[in-house]
Amino acid sequence: MANLSALEIVDLDTRDNLRNYIAEYSANKRNRVHESIRNTILTEPQRFITRNSGFAISASDIKVDDEAKIVTLTNGSILNGAQTQGEIKRWIRELYPDGIEELASQAPFYVRAEIIVDPDDQEVVETAIARNTATPVKSISQAGARGHLNELQSSMQRHKPGFRIQMSETDDPAQAFDTRKLLQYTRLLMPSSVSQNASDSEKVRAYKMAEQCLTDFSRWHDAKDSDAAAKRKFDFAVQMAPVALEEYRFWETHPAWNGQRVWEETRKGRACRRDTTGKIVWVTPALVFPILGAMSEFVVEKTPGVWSIEKPAIFKPEEMIARTVQQFRGVDSDPILMGRSPGVYDALRIYPATLVEVMRDVNDMKDAKPAAV
Repeated sequence: MANLSALEIVDLDTRDNLRNYIAEYSANKRNRVHESIRNTILTEPQRFITRNSGFAISASDIKVDDEAKIVTLTNGSILNGAQTQGEIKRWIRELYPDGIEELASQAPFYVRAEIIVDPDDQEVVETAIARNTATPVKSISQAGARGHLNELQSSMQRHKPGFRIQMSETDDPAQAFDTRKLLQYTRLLMPSSVSQNASDSEKVRAYKMAEQCLTDFSRWHDAKDSDAAAKRKFDFAVQMAPVALEEYRFWETHPAWNGQRVWEETRKGRACRRDTTGKIVWVTPALVFPILGAMSEFVVEKTPGVWSIEKPAIFKPEEMIARTVQQFRGVDSDPILMGRSPGVYDALRIYPATLVEVMRDVNDMKDAKPAAV
């Protein structure tokens, strides 16, 4: 076994793999597996080595230089991991179109590799077959087949005609939005008056447990006819999903991220991405998720079962982003710690919660009758 820089993987041959990178010639062939790999690279690269199953690499011979920490393979080839290699290459091309010379001296993240030395070509083939046999559980497909996602799809299309969410693992990600992500965003906007859960684990659940958000949504669907609390959560998720998506996109691309030195103070590409003009055009979910959680303070239920998000005119998005960056620096500019810290979510709620309280007091004063003279 070896822990390698991700850069060491990109040039390996895949002749012994049962299939090459299936999205190499058509991006439409990318599936949930590819999206999951990419998501880990973008949001939690430090955990890639533990989240990803790694690589199986074949070689007919091997030489190990312990002092120089160099392994030289003869006829090296990836047996298992071509899809992961393809996603790493894709990420490098997008982030470093002019080459990776600036990364030559540092590993963007690490991968685990099992090196199998066997000069027998036929045995290598048998090993490749064994390593590439798997039957993953496809929960999106199950939820879609059972009708759990129908109302969510209808809600999105009422707000955005033609908009599609993934109803199956085989739905093209380029044509259908990731349902898990949509439910993550919606879960963040859900106030404790609906979730009935103000625990630390609930605050970070959306970031840490995307699959759980889908599982819970399906559970609420099944229980909504007999459980009032489940129905309330289900109805909220269905109704607020379009709002949650718009809110996420608003914060992800807000111009106020520019000038905060997030790019300069973190490993390039890890917390944000810039366009060719140097403007930030994408920010990691680890920064956006706590903001979305804070926006739940602005969610109101004007009439029973009808929710909306109402931000007071005095609310300043620029101030919200500045506070978020301050919290980010407080966790050593580590996206993983940022997204997983309940304290960060609590701290960012203070600003909107204070505004809500102030506006409530102002309105109460306006509604109060003057004292009798």
